[in-house]
Amino acid sequence: MSRRAWLTLGIGAGAAVAVGGGVYACSGPTPAQRDAERVRTDVAPLRKRFGEAGRLSDPHWLAYDRDEAERSRELLPNPDARYRVVGVARLPAGTVASVVATPSYAFAPASPDDVPDVLAEFLPGKPRWMSSTAYDRHLLAPAAEGLSGGRFFLDPSTDSLYFDTVNPT
Repeated sequence: MSRRAWLTLGIGAGAAVAVGGGVYACSGPTPAQRDAERVRTDVAPLRKRFGEAGRLSDPHWLAYDRDEAERSRELLPNPDARYRVVGVARLPAGTVASVVATPSYAFAPASPDDVPDVLAEFLPGKPRWMSSTAYDRHLLAPAAEGLSGGRFFLDPSTDSLYFDTVNPT
């Protein structure tokens, strides 16, 4: 076989591998997509992170790299992953009412944005969510490990806590 034939065969094989690999890579959900749909019910990680909220129970939450889809297209890995930790949990009876009544927090009615569909069924029916930036700061401050931001919503009628945070570690 001539050199030109070998070169053509090599280019064709390389193109087939590149196209086939791209189709294979795009054929299923990425790890981030799977994590974004896997509802967790373990409470220990939440108690460690949000212990200042009180004794959490009956959690339903997600934790996933919210930027993985973008990073999968990059040539170099991004060293600053941003993990979204979002979910709902219950607090002991009366806890939320006492926290919301604290004047220094200045709670006001608010609603969470961008609630993942897989968590919607675990939210209380007709909640009256209250939120406070001072309370958000209070819960995030003890997390010196790097919670970079988040919002917390409390429903006094069901003693529910909804959280949506970003943790870069």
